[in-house]
Amino acid sequence: MDRARKICYPVIAAIGVPVNLVAIVILSRGKCGLSKGITRYLVAMAVADLAVVIIEVVFFQIVDVYQAYWLMLPPPFCFVHYVFCYVALDCSVWLTVAFTFDRFVAICWPKMQIKYCTPKIASLVICAICVAFCVKNVPYYFLHREDGITLWKGKWWTCYSKGGLHMLTEFEWFYWVDRLLNPLLPFFLILFLNVLTVRQILVSSRARRGLRGHRNGEKQQDPEMKSRRQSIVLLFTLSASFLICWATSTLVFIFLRCLYTDLETSIRLFRSQQAGSVIQLFSCCTNTFIYGVTQRRFREQLKIVMLSPVHMIVSLGRHCLSCSSP
Repeated sequence: MDRARKICYPVIAAIGVPVNLVAIVILSRGKCGLSKGITRYLVAMAVADLAVVIIEVVFFQIVDVYQAYWLMLPPPFCFVHYVFCYVALDCSVWLTVAFTFDRFVAICWPKMQIKYCTPKIASLVICAICVAFCVKNVPYYFLHREDGITLWKGKWWTCYSKGGLHMLTEFEWFYWVDRLLNPLLPFFLILFLNVLTVRQILVSSRARRGLRGHRNGEKQQDPEMKSRRQSIVLLFTLSASFLICWATSTLVFIFLRCLYTDLETSIRLFRSQQAGSVIQLFSCCTNTFIYGVTQRRFREQLKIVMLSPVHMIVSLGRHCLSCSSP
């Protein structure tokens, strides 16, 4: 498993950083045919995914698996780093929940859509999520102690959890609240909201097909359903990617905490939990590929962004040739 982690985490970092940067640049241009509210959610999700890749994968997981402790910050800065790891991961997950709820409101509650599905509300929700999880993860700063590992020709610093904390009732409560907020509640919320959304879409589609078929014939297309199809496909692909990537770690956590297991089964579940952590971090790399597959205008903007350096070099070369010619 350690050998697989040594391969997977650098791959996640090598893919996650550039693809999320590209997604931020393209979505921020606002030329993908999406509403401003949806665009703000997607940009925020890309920023959170980029933060997870840099803070969690590069400066925590890769440092751990390769034992590159010289890259780790000394206490108390490493305590702050742990807090930011949890903040980035929580924000990435709950922004996906917020986007799913926004699309659920738009599809299932048309009257509420006018007031809720706006760019202003999207910005408020994004800021509220970031602030809330910054506050919620502050206790992680106090759950570590300073400890140094002295090696030849220098000192490597690392951070350890304070001993005996697992025996405290307060820590047990905080641990369960933390696990409830991520991944249990988001996983089942996204699953539940998508089930309700699919149900509403099926009911609306049958009603509209019956009405339009009675009036105009069955073969005519519904322009309203066609215009909503883009956001619906985007919602379902993002949600499916999240559910698939988080399924392993969520189910393993439930088995470990809620069911009795013997030692051999616990060891297998622990290995599965490590594999689940790798898979869930892959979710930070998938969204940009989903945009490219499901959004035609995103692909067009991606071509423009990728070819812009070539156009700049060509125009610069022409300018230099024109200046050098007599």
